[in-house]
Amino acid sequence: MFRFRRPTLDDAAMLLRWRTDPFITRFMFTDIENPDVERQRAWLTAMEERSDFRHFIIEHEGRPVGYLSYSEIDPVHRRCSSGSYIAEPEDRRKLAGFLHPFIMDYCFYGLGMNKLVNQFMEGNDAVIRIQRLLKAREVGVLRQHVHKNGRFHDVYVFETLRSDWETHPHLFPRDKTLAAFAG
Repeated sequence: MFRFRRPTLDDAAMLLRWRTDPFITRFMFTDIENPDVERQRAWLTAMEERSDFRHFIIEHEGRPVGYLSYSEIDPVHRRCSSGSYIAEPEDRRKLAGFLHPFIMDYCFYGLGMNKLVNQFMEGNDAVIRIQRLLKAREVGVLRQHVHKNGRFHDVYVFETLRSDWETHPHLFPRDKTLAAFAG
């Protein structure tokens, strides 16, 4: 079903196209200025050097469909943040609802984290609603936290502890979700 693989330099053009798509970038805290494939390649190279960052191309049935990252990975306090997107609208409708167990299992059992902290910009109502449905703890709202498109935006903060995740029903066996990241 799903496979999560590390990006290569050959993925630079695809990632740049996805990352600059107005539907995807509208809820990201930053925008890419002067998009360029060579700069995207340089970014990919730089990310491989960081110990606090891990990222993946999401594949479904052998086809790249999206992107997943874990940032601010803190091995001492055992916490991190994640971000993901599915590139095409049809894939978002069909696949997005199945990604959560993969994202959470890798965070807690692949990376060994105890807490996942995520932030979502106001207006990203579907994702905020999903966080609430999944019983992520709503920590609060950072008022006027991101300046984008000529105005300030609030940011909603959610957290999930490993112990809370362990009480969730699982769509897939944990060995299957973790195996999707192998190789």
